[in-house]
Amino acid sequence: MQNIYTHPGRTTAERHQQALTWVCDAYLFYLVSLHRRPIYRHAYGDISLNQPALQGFIDSYLIDKGWDIERRLVHYIDILDLIKYMGRKNSNFIDWGTVPALTPRGIRWLNACFTRLGEMVNEKGGWEEVVSEKSI
Repeated sequence: MQNIYTHPGRTTAERHQQALTWVCDAYLFYLVSLHRRPIYRHAYGDISLNQPALQGFIDSYLIDKGWDIERRLVHYIDILDLIKYMGRKNSNFIDWGTVPALTPRGIRWLNACFTRLGEMVNEKGGWEEVVSEKSI
């Protein structure tokens, strides 16, 4: 049986980066579908997101938890809805592709990450206080 997490000719770092990009794209498309722009609505205010910020936030969070690149890769693949991504057609006329999608578990995990981020920022007194700290 072939391992679904390997791909001939690609390094682990390349596969990790592709999976992380798909996860971020999927979450951003999800947020845009809800709010018409890439923001996470938190009880204390909106969190504006873009792909580089999202990639850095997600990956550094898991690195800080001690996850190696293989474990992060497997996690990213597990929260992607690859069946939906591969089998979906957006149009019967011209179909130039589709966007990645997250599983419900993936959406809940990312929402929980941003909920916690908002709580931590609020505890520090707001975003201006967090970015003005010398420890950053």
